[in-house]
Amino acid sequence: MTTLRALTGHALLGFARNPVAAFFTLGFPVAFLVIVGAIIGDQDAGGVPVAQYLVPPFAVFGVAQASFVLLAVDTAGMRDSGVLLRLRAAPVPSWIVLGARIAASVVISATTVALLTAVGVLGYDVVVVRHKVPALLVTLLLGIACCAALGLALAALARTVLVAQTLAQGLLITLAFISDVFIVGADLPRWLDVIGSVLPLKHFARAMAETFHPGGGSGFSPGHLAVLAIWTVAGILVTRAAFSWQPRDARTPVTAGAASTPPTARLSPPSVAARPSPLGVQIGYALLGLRREMMAVFFSVVFPALLLALFPTVFGDQPVHGMPMAQYLYAGMIAYTVAVAAFVDMPESVVGARAAGVLKRLRGTPLPFRWYFGGRVSAALIVALIAAAVLTVVGVGFLGVRLDVARLPALLLAVVAGTLCFAALGLAVAALLPSARSIVPVTLGTLLPLCFISEIFVVGDAPLPDWLTTLADVFPLRHLLQAVLAATTPDAAGTGFTPAHVAVLTVWTALSLAVVWRRRADL
Repeated sequence: MTTLRALTGHALLGFARNPVAAFFTLGFPVAFLVIVGAIIGDQDAGGVPVAQYLVPPFAVFGVAQASFVLLAVDTAGMRDSGVLLRLRAAPVPSWIVLGARIAASVVISATTVALLTAVGVLGYDVVVVRHKVPALLVTLLLGIACCAALGLALAALARTVLVAQTLAQGLLITLAFISDVFIVGADLPRWLDVIGSVLPLKHFARAMAETFHPGGGSGFSPGHLAVLAIWTVAGILVTRAAFSWQPRDARTPVTAGAASTPPTARLSPPSVAARPSPLGVQIGYALLGLRREMMAVFFSVVFPALLLALFPTVFGDQPVHGMPMAQYLYAGMIAYTVAVAAFVDMPESVVGARAAGVLKRLRGTPLPFRWYFGGRVSAALIVALIAAAVLTVVGVGFLGVRLDVARLPALLLAVVAGTLCFAALGLAVAALLPSARSIVPVTLGTLLPLCFISEIFVVGDAPLPDWLTTLADVFPLRHLLQAVLAATTPDAAGTGFTPAHVAVLTVWTALSLAVVWRRRADL
């Protein structure tokens, strides 16, 4: 038990030192609750505050993030780095090594639920139904066990930690939209409803919702809990059958006979190649780094296309601000992917290079810094254009999105101006932040709330509170969305150019570049 406590404390310390994991597990559900609470105001359902029904699904997301995603990624990372193999050779029982990671997930999950409940009680009049607390604890423990078993199974099946991270985060976010987590009570198409009903996340969400539902009853949901138990057993069986303590990419030792055979070398005639452009080399280097970051590719290219395809399927032909949902969401996802590629992914690569000493070594070379940063910004623009092309294929090819060819130059201008603006903002944030660990929580933690108040993720025609609209008008994301909407709205007069919105983006670009220039020594 002493060893179990020590390894559990080590796992919790590692979580505390990982701001990205802490943001998605603790910060994101709370921020989501606060944002949605600010949007819906004092609305109630049958005399009960709407927030009473928001705390359970957001808590389920936090628990799944801690017990499924975090456990899968950490376990796969420990395996790939050889930590699991060294622990296997230590005088520590195997069950303690994995049990400590699960115990840490229990602590983190309980903290997430307690934090959300406290925010709901103090800020939104959420009531803890006391006679359902035993059901809440049982549901929470069984949900954690199910998520942990499936997280270990995913780590056992994934070849590398990058595959585990991409699959875990991608599966959770995708299923959250069809499992009563992000969208509660939606009238899903039959096939989506069947998928959600087969997988465990919807059952976990509905069982948790019952424990917060005011009224009579014990709060237990035997049917949903039975499904969670079945998935828990399935995850344990898969883990036992496929789990490996040894890194998957461990090389096979070279035999003596093979080592004694010298390789055959052939000399090729010398060739004179053209000297490559410094900007082209830096663009290729930046794109190579992005290809190795599967999570960046997922959130900037795959995730927007997934949302574009999923939302019209879930909500049907519900109009958004006077236009079909797919048409509006197409513009919103272009704005979102521009911001993610330039404001989240690009500065993360820059601070990573700074932390590794790459930027310091570049100062001792003849390469001007403008080529390095120009390559990073150009790579972000290329990613944004690729994502826009994917969105166009999905929207025009399958969802009835209409585009006017004469307005494509205005769309291209909006994408370029938005990329330059958010890239400058990202570099300014990177120059102001001393730690590389805090860059993603700051950039992503800023971008996601702006997506809600800028009406990128808002579904329907319900107006935002005036103070949120005024706040959104100050920041550039809403202006980027309006510029893209003007360039993609069919049957509208004009060429699609919006000088006022582009001017706001230009002002933000100039201000951010001034900060970068003033703090250039910190890059």
